[in-house]
Amino acid sequence: MTEEEIDAYYRQCREENLKRYYTIQVNRAIREERGRLIRLVVVTIAALVVCTVFLKLNFQVQQQTYRVAVLQKEIDALHLMNEDAQKRLEDAADLYEVREKAASLGMGYPKEGNIVYYSVDDTDYMFQTGDIPTS
Repeated sequence: MTEEEIDAYYRQCREENLKRYYTIQVNRAIREERGRLIRLVVVTIAALVVCTVFLKLNFQVQQQTYRVAVLQKEIDALHLMNEDAQKRLEDAADLYEVREKAASLGMGYPKEGNIVYYSVDDTDYMFQTGDIPTS
């Protein structure tokens, strides 16, 4: 073998080694890029899930706030109706008219003999078993 053939052989070995080295480097770069891409996809999906959950919770809070406002309006309307009914009841029962009507029907203030006292047990109801005496 001549020196040129030896040099050519070593050159060929070096080129093959460089080819393998570059192939290994390219494969490593591809794996790293694939890993980065997978991490990017996972982080993006996680961010989308978090944003979706946040938006859903925000929507639920807005719904509940609206519902509370509607119920508050309903309560206010019921309070107004209750106050109006209370005022009508107070205005409807004119005590002077009641006393005059009672006097015209022959009613008067109770006297000593007209008052009957009943004792009630600890139960919260009572049955009437006889007529109330008239005196």
